[in-house]
Amino acid sequence: MITCPWCGTNYIAFQPNCGNCGGALPLPPEMAAPEAPSRIAAPPPPPREMPRHHAWRLLATDGSAVAGGILLLLGAIFAVLGLALTIAVVTAFVGIPFGVLGAVFLLVGGVLVWTRYQAAAQVVDILRTGDAALGVVTHATESYHIQVNGRFPWTIGYRFEAQGRAYEGQVTTLTRPEVDRQPGKPVYVLYRRDNPAQNTIYPNPYGYYGG
Repeated sequence: MITCPWCGTNYIAFQPNCGNCGGALPLPPEMAAPEAPSRIAAPPPPPREMPRHHAWRLLATDGSAVAGGILLLLGAIFAVLGLALTIAVVTAFVGIPFGVLGAVFLLVGGVLVWTRYQAAAQVVDILRTGDAALGVVTHATESYHIQVNGRFPWTIGYRFEAQGRAYEGQVTTLTRPEVDRQPGKPVYVLYRRDNPAQNTIYPNPYGYYGG
């Protein structure tokens, strides 16, 4: 049982902040320090082998990228339809607005997909060349505000220390976290040596996306 020191609300499982008052909750004893590194497999030294097209696989689990892909499809349909109506001259007054709307969809969708691809490529680079540190899972929560491929994404939060400082991070996945990804469990984190704020958990299989 975890009790909020600010308002007295009780929780069965740990979460970073109180849902009632928003205050930070104290870590339970079992989460005060990660388990011994020997309990979990350490990542191999860099450079690590990564599956081909892993960045594109990550995009398939990212809500913003999926939305961008839908906008690109709609944009292409509206643009083609608008062009056809405009060429017909008689229906140009309808075709021009369709074409403009299609161009807007293409622009917004393209920007979304490109920016999320850059983020996914960054995660892949960290998985391939990042330094490793032992951390601990702080929370695993399911979000009901968005659906991707008919499933609600999970957010796994973690914390770790690197270069004498504490850092936090999170990843999202469409698969319910396994037992070893529950709060209090140790987890290896890979991070950029020049910027530890850019990090992700290891292993990072298909379905996990750095946040």
